[in-house]
Amino acid sequence: MMPLLRLESVAKSYWRGTRELRVLTDVSLDVHAGELVGVYGKQEAGKTTLLKLAGGFEPPDAGTVTFDGRDLSGVSGSAIARLHREEIAWVERSGPESRELLMRVYVALPMYRRLGPIKAERRAVAALAKVGAEDAADARWSSLSNTTRMLVAIAQALVREPRLLLVDDPTAGLGIVDRERVMGLLHSAAEDGGLGVLMAVPDMPAMMHAHEVRSLSRGRLLAPADPPPDGHGTVVEFPGGERSA
Repeated sequence: MMPLLRLESVAKSYWRGTRELRVLTDVSLDVHAGELVGVYGKQEAGKTTLLKLAGGFEPPDAGTVTFDGRDLSGVSGSAIARLHREEIAWVERSGPESRELLMRVYVALPMYRRLGPIKAERRAVAALAKVGAEDAADARWSSLSNTTRMLVAIAQALVREPRLLLVDDPTAGLGIVDRERVMGLLHSAAEDGGLGVLMAVPDMPAMMHAHEVRSLSRGRLLAPADPPPDGHGTVVEFPGGERSA
């Protein structure tokens, strides 16, 4: 079966003055619909850059990123924008630019253009209820706990009914119980909702709900059988049929 998302031999560098900083080197990865794929690595390992390339938010310097069979490097700017509105959603942790927005309005924003305010807000309330954050509908960002903020962010991504969900460090600042809650929600979004979910976290324990796990080290994405470049660490795959929800 063709993957929903495929990265093939992707590389990315940034320049700091005259110095080239190589962030990703020869990275290949598949994400299928209904699958939660996790990537873990230390701070500044390149995890966020990997997610940006996967969603077409930035172009790779080399290699290809394919979504639903389409090479994103050959897609126009307007088509990429449409994909971000409708099919590829980034879970935005920072919240709304205006802290005065009620959360039902914030969650509804991606759907205003497509549905109009009334229908969009109805869908937003339903999305908040689906993630267990219905009590936040008439609250403002500043009044929410870290956990509820994360749930609202997931609802704001899911409200557009995307096919691919990109999540950067969803368990940051959460306790053990709330980490499990968030990870279980992302697992359900993949398996029950049929989404492809690509998630990046800084440590291995957050990955126990993932169907597949990769380690990002020194710009390289390691397969389960590969030794890490520094000779330390473990890379594990969790077969989907052997995990509990």
